[in-house]
Amino acid sequence: MTPNLTPGSTKAQKLARKTLAREANRIREISGADLLRNPGRFAANHQHVLGILFDWSNQRIDSDSMTALESLAEAWNLDEFLQAVSRGAKVNSSEGRSALHMALREPRVESSQNEPQFVQDRCEFLDFADSVRDGAVRGFNGNAFTDVVHIGIGGSHLGPALVCDALTADNRLSVHFCSNADRRVLNELLAKLDPARTLFIVASKSYATHETLENARFVKDWMYERVDSNADIAQHFVHITSKQDLNVGMERVLRISRSIGGRFSLWSAMGLPIALYLGSKRFLDLLKGAHEMDRHVLGSSLSNNVAVRSALLGLWNANYLGATSHLVLPYDSRLKLLPAYCQQLEMESNGKSVGSDNQPVDYNTSPVVWGGLETDGQHAWHQFLHQGTQNYSADIVASLDALPASTNLESHQWILANAVGQSSVMLKGNNANSVEAHQVIPGNHGSTLIFLDKLDAHTLGSLLAMYEHKVAYLGHLWGVNSFDQWGVEEGKRVSGILASSLRGENTEDVDESTIQLLRTIRARFKTR
Repeated sequence: MTPNLTPGSTKAQKLARKTLAREANRIREISGADLLRNPGRFAANHQHVLGILFDWSNQRIDSDSMTALESLAEAWNLDEFLQAVSRGAKVNSSEGRSALHMALREPRVESSQNEPQFVQDRCEFLDFADSVRDGAVRGFNGNAFTDVVHIGIGGSHLGPALVCDALTADNRLSVHFCSNADRRVLNELLAKLDPARTLFIVASKSYATHETLENARFVKDWMYERVDSNADIAQHFVHITSKQDLNVGMERVLRISRSIGGRFSLWSAMGLPIALYLGSKRFLDLLKGAHEMDRHVLGSSLSNNVAVRSALLGLWNANYLGATSHLVLPYDSRLKLLPAYCQQLEMESNGKSVGSDNQPVDYNTSPVVWGGLETDGQHAWHQFLHQGTQNYSADIVASLDALPASTNLESHQWILANAVGQSSVMLKGNNANSVEAHQVIPGNHGSTLIFLDKLDAHTLGSLLAMYEHKVAYLGHLWGVNSFDQWGVEEGKRVSGILASSLRGENTEDVDESTIQLLRTIRARFKTR
């Protein structure tokens, strides 16, 4: 599908689209194996930035198609777009807000980009994190905290959970994440914890998210049932929100700006569980890595900008080569939550069918984003990838860390060989003339290899910031608002109506089929 990227396109944009469509038709006639025969391919298609190697050699491109993509980027003023985001332009058109997540990692108070309040907020939650870690802040009976339970969902959950899972800590505090409304998970966790030594974080930007608020009520009841009635448990609860009039008595409240989207918020007070787990110094390393990626993206030419290249290839695969899904495949168990993080970041940002001009779009926007930990996935979905009928693209992510002495070097080399090998097979397939028909692998699927020199806070910050910029660039190219999520809100509204209907309180605006299903559910609970 050739995209009509924005209404009222300029002459340069129309020419860029026409050129790309012609290039896509040409590339389809060239096999992946033939593309890889160019001896200078790696030199022309890789970049090493901030401790991360990006290798695009196994993408379905050549120099002419890449030039056409860069011409499209120029026609859509990609460089000016992110500059506008960094200056605080109101890019969230439906809510009339800026998207200030880059300012959260800006280190200099005097910067024109930075809001002094952001620096004050950062100092507040980092000082609190260090006070908990060193024992200055304690529970109701004077014991130091040993466990932190983070209660949130979506944007307030996935980023912090990924970072805490990916990076090792000194184990002063164990941080647990609870997002699902299924109470069994929370019950199993609480059964292992000492209420006198447990700190709870309730994280909700709007402070209206049902799953978060219900889980928060449940853990507070759990506390009251297990402590003396005179105990002051206020010190055991921290709330993170943008709601200015939140009243939770003496319990601590940390604020974030309404101009920080949930899925872009791990750099704010929403990152408190990261700071509690890693300490303020390493949290600042995370911010520094992200800030340096911001500087790279804002200061590089289009041809040398890794986020621009990632976005352009995302557009190329989805809209010109017909990839309906994009996989994120980590070959490092520490990054096993990266696919879920990218899934929300990309699909909630760009899964839109109406443009920023409030007109329906007539082209595909975000592909389905999915994936999982490799090499397990090679024995699950790789049959589908290599011999299935659907088109896709992929990011394959691995790390080159020096391994503990107890780890077998040969085993790590085997994992890296799989990462490189699977990427190669995705593009070039195999020789159909040398195998039976049922063994043929057609290839012709583009993938990017992303190798981290080492997995630490700085490099992870750079990687996650790159993905944020890729998503924003793609949203601009598709003409959609990457910074709202109205589809999520409607599902919440309907669920609220049905929940009250299940209690017999309301059947307004409920169709007859659904009413019958609700009656079936109510009847089931009456038999218990």
